Amino acid sequence: MRIVPARHIGYCMGVRRAMNLAFQALSRERGRVWCHGPLIHNMPAMRLLESKGLALYDPANPPGPGAAVIIRAHGLPPDEERRLRDTGVKVLDATCPKVSVIQRKVAEKAARGARVVIWGRRGHPEVEGLLGYADGRGCVAAGPEEIAALPEDWESVFFAAQTTQDRGGWEEAARAARERWPGRVELLFSICRATEDRQRSVRELCREVSALVVVGGRDSANTRRLYELGLKSGIPAAAVEGPGEIPPGFTEGLNSVGVASGASTPIWQLRMVYQALSSLGRNSERSVRSFFGRFFRALALSYIYRAAGGAALGWAMAGAVGYGPPELFFALFFYFALAVNLFHGFLDRDSSRFNDPDRTAFFDKYRAPLILTGAWALGFSLLAGRALGPRALAGILILGLFAVLYSMPLPVKFLRRRGLSGVKDLPGGKTVSSAAGKALLLSAPALLVDPPLVPRDQPGLAAAACGCILAFAHIFVRNCLMDLQEARGDRSFGPGSFVQLLGERRFARELRRLLWAWAVVLPVSVLAGILRPEALLFLISGPLYNACMLSRFLKNPGLGGYQFDLFLDGQFLLAGLLSVCLHALAGT
Repeated sequence: MRIVPARHIGYCMGVRRAMNLAFQALSRERGRVWCHGPLIHNMPAMRLLESKGLALYDPANPPGPGAAVIIRAHGLPPDEERRLRDTGVKVLDATCPKVSVIQRKVAEKAARGARVVIWGRRGHPEVEGLLGYADGRGCVAAGPEEIAALPEDWESVFFAAQTTQDRGGWEEAARAARERWPGRVELLFSICRATEDRQRSVRELCREVSALVVVGGRDSANTRRLYELGLKSGIPAAAVEGPGEIPPGFTEGLNSVGVASGASTPIWQLRMVYQALSSLGRNSERSVRSFFGRFFRALALSYIYRAAGGAALGWAMAGAVGYGPPELFFALFFYFALAVNLFHGFLDRDSSRFNDPDRTAFFDKYRAPLILTGAWALGFSLLAGRALGPRALAGILILGLFAVLYSMPLPVKFLRRRGLSGVKDLPGGKTVSSAAGKALLLSAPALLVDPPLVPRDQPGLAAAACGCILAFAHIFVRNCLMDLQEARGDRSFGPGSFVQLLGERRFARELRRLLWAWAVVLPVSVLAGILRPEALLFLISGPLYNACMLSRFLKNPGLGGYQFDLFLDGQFLLAGLLSVCLHALAGT
């Protein structure tokens, strides 16, 4: 069964801004943070915020002066906002900028004597906020019939729409308003572009698939309209908040299922449903293709594929700096990388449950075998280190300790004062420290074994440093692409990503420049005699491979998952394969 995501998915700009503001407040403010009403209409996202310390503001029992209170993304009526500010709390305004523009327009027109008519759902918080700005001169009309029932003698009318309304309905409502107040009505097309994009992508998707699943909050107006569009198209449709709400037997006999989401639905929530549908499809198929799909999924989710890639990168790096490592090194790199990644997978459950639900489900299902595999891999890596010598074993133990500390909360006052739990929450901490640790693991044993594979003189140390930098560049760029994928997955919690610091567009631009610089430095280093000619193989598996990955990702980000990991970590296996082929050719 083919599962097709809609073209426009994930948070809209206003929701992403509100969520980022909330997570920043939760990490920076000491004590609890309150929100005046649900920040967005999505219960899974709200439960995540509540788990981080967000509470709903209660006017009958307000927090003390100085407490941080967030205005919800839908905005508040001005009198409610004034009462809130009068309590002395620190107000953080998460109102969607597009809603703020409409609020100012409504206030301006009402002040000039116009009657304000909002086409929308009565009682919706955005609509109630807009009515507040109309200062008693506003009303709500849910459709043409209600517009026709309004007084005909109004001299000046300002007509606007709730931002999540349907464009097709707008044309009908606007025509009814012009007929009711000919020459006396000013129309403001205020439907959000994100709403239009999602509705258009669902119409296109319904022409391509056999059924539709819409993921989003039950109280979300724009999500409900996407579901209604699916029903109108004539194909089976289901509206769900999570994978447990997929109707039994919904996918039976289907060739393809489309997956769409509202503007307040995070990618990680969509991934959970997507992976559940994928699992249903795998269980119903017994073809050779399905078998290989399950096989590679297991390799990726268990980190075996990534560990093999790390070992292959270490092998290729050794050839680039001029020493041939024994096979024991390959085993050391593989087993240690497997152990560290498996332990990280269990330690970092809080974020992976939202960022990588497929891996989380895999770890939950195979918890005992994976723990035994991690212990077994760690034991083999220590045996390999012992066989290489006491210095190599000590280096592995130190690097292993740092790897564990990196994922664990640290009781460091410097971090606690800034709302950070550990090294991974520092700006760029995860991206840099992970690349540095793995690069050191790939380069340090060559200096620590007895006798050393790389002489401990100045030329030998320079060669080892070049190898370490080469490995660092490879892993750092890979981590940057993973950060970009996680950012597209609405991973709003934790300040430790360069993407959050620079923004997606600037980050992608800087990453492209880094790839160009890497592509220039490699041949220059070979011509200068710093690296061996074998290092030119990294041009294919490094800058060129990652440039293609970046270009493809920016054009079609997708939902990530284990397929993205397979392609991303494939660059390391490619580097090792090219190195093996080159040595085989040189031997002939």
